[in-house]
Amino acid sequence: MKLTKRIQLIQPRHIYAPTSKINQLGHIYLPSSLITIGSILLNENIEIELIDENINTEYEIYNVVGINLLGAPYIPVVRDFEKRLEKKYSSNYTLFIGGQIVNGLSESDFKNLFGKRTFNGNNLEVLFDFFNQKAPLKRENELSHVSVFNIIDDVDLKLYLEKEFSLYLSQGCKYSCTFCSADRTKVINGKKVFRNEVYRNIDAVIEDLKYLIKKAKQFRLNKLSIYLSNLDLFQTPRSLTIFVDEVDELLQREQFDIDFRGLATVASFLKLYKTNITLLEDLKRIGLVRVGYGIDGATAEVYKKTKKPQNSEMCLDAIRLTAELGITPETLMVFGHNNKEDEKSLKKAYEFCKDMFLEYGSLPRPHISKDIVPGNDGWSDFNNSDIIKEFYNDILLFQNLDFTALPSKFTHPDEDFRKLVSEYFIKICSLPSSLTQYVKPYDRAHTDYEKEKIKKFNEYKYDI
Repeated sequence: MKLTKRIQLIQPRHIYAPTSKINQLGHIYLPSSLITIGSILLNENIEIELIDENINTEYEIYNVVGINLLGAPYIPVVRDFEKRLEKKYSSNYTLFIGGQIVNGLSESDFKNLFGKRTFNGNNLEVLFDFFNQKAPLKRENELSHVSVFNIIDDVDLKLYLEKEFSLYLSQGCKYSCTFCSADRTKVINGKKVFRNEVYRNIDAVIEDLKYLIKKAKQFRLNKLSIYLSNLDLFQTPRSLTIFVDEVDELLQREQFDIDFRGLATVASFLKLYKTNITLLEDLKRIGLVRVGYGIDGATAEVYKKTKKPQNSEMCLDAIRLTAELGITPETLMVFGHNNKEDEKSLKKAYEFCKDMFLEYGSLPRPHISKDIVPGNDGWSDFNNSDIIKEFYNDILLFQNLDFTALPSKFTHPDEDFRKLVSEYFIKICSLPSSLTQYVKPYDRAHTDYEKEKIKKFNEYKYDI
């Protein structure tokens, strides 16, 4: 195959979006991961085309494609792309897949799941070797994204800016919660490998914000809504302070408002509250309106077994103090941990969510813990190899690993416990102002009629 210095970067259509024939638009969310890699490629003079299938499904596919794998449920989407590429180009194509979940896949996972023409797009050495170039000197935390914003059609960019979008501010987390598949501290081959939070170049972040504010004004938008990428917003106060000061100056200069939302651990919040409450007040002043706290259980045993650095009293204090600061808290409740919980702990989790909403206006955001997800501790546990083989044999089963999906026999083998987890998950989802719309999992035992009913039930249930 003749190499070409161009690549098509594709954001796949949301798996719960209806077909474009029913509704042209799917889930509209700025594809930050593709924009990040796109900025690196453009900086090295590699031509890119950005396609978002939630907006446009009618396009001519290239023979060099990069797909953003949004999570484990999207693994079947990669197979679909492989089939499309094989049909058009035979074996003369190359497919790269990127995204957080890819970092949790081993070489054997790739061999078992994908074809020979599919590669890890997160590995910049592999990606740039394809283009006969050395790996770039400037990486993802150094570059502005304005070069990619400039190639997005104004109609599409306006759609993105009318919705909340994610701003890449930092990566990494020093904590090692067992069920988390994100970029964090992990035990690898019996050795603890620390991963501290690393901030992106703040000048690049401000350049992005300045450009997006300019476009928002052009589109006559009064405000932007931004989700900050930090896994733990308050983990690195020194870098966060620099960001806050720079944003404060920018917003005053531009006479513009931004609503910021973030995710945090209660431990980092309480430490910052005691040592630098002024920073929290400054965050509120520049537009921090909501913070989701990883509560993730309700008993000391659960926290100990999942390596959460907290207790119930700390969780309550963080939510209470956040509300007193005038910032809306969220109760992010990842629960239903196998072999770590029982009905008593599940009931406590539900009651905590309910009480925090009634007392402090903390918005419930329940998720089901999935013990086996690429990147978390369970995925590399040899005892789970038989279950993982089930996913290899029918990759549609990866949809079971959606954190908003009801538990299934693949994620929660004990039937009694599975029923209890479902019951309390649905109860939290049914609380006033709950942010989670649960979905139903796929099972190959379902009839075609049942599968169609599940597909219909899951439509439009985007995790926001």
